[in-house]
Amino acid sequence: MFKLSKVNITLISILAFVSYFAYNCWQDKRLAVMRANKAEAKYEKYIQDNNEVKKIESNIIEAIKNGQAKTDALRNDIDNGLVELRVKVESVERDSATAGGVAIQALRLARTSQQDYYNLTYAIEYNKVIIEGWQKYYCKEIAPKNGTEFMCD
Repeated sequence: MFKLSKVNITLISILAFVSYFAYNCWQDKRLAVMRANKAEAKYEKYIQDNNEVKKIESNIIEAIKNGQAKTDALRNDIDNGLVELRVKVESVERDSATAGGVAIQALRLARTSQQDYYNLTYAIEYNKVIIEGWQKYYCKEIAPKNGTEFMCD
């Protein structure tokens, strides 16, 4: 039979150890690559989610700005209506001959102004509800993800 000398046994042992070490290094490299790929995928998803949140925030802010512009326009309409009403009433006081027609027009204008006032009040309350809802949503959903809870205090 084949006799193994101490040198051969030593060489075979070293070869086995080196093979085992190389195999472990190869496995560690594979695990490291998989973990890096997984981390990169999570980072990409975070970036996409963050971009979606920014789009939603932008849309909500734009909606609030549009609502505010409509509220301002309604407020200007009411102001103009009240000025027009005052002018008409002053005209009625000066010219009693045309008092009947102008008084009816003034009454209509007053009713329209009152309706505009109710619409303005409703728009202001609506904007408040939108803003409060947005703040609650932001503090519950977005702030914890972005680390901006301090904005909710």
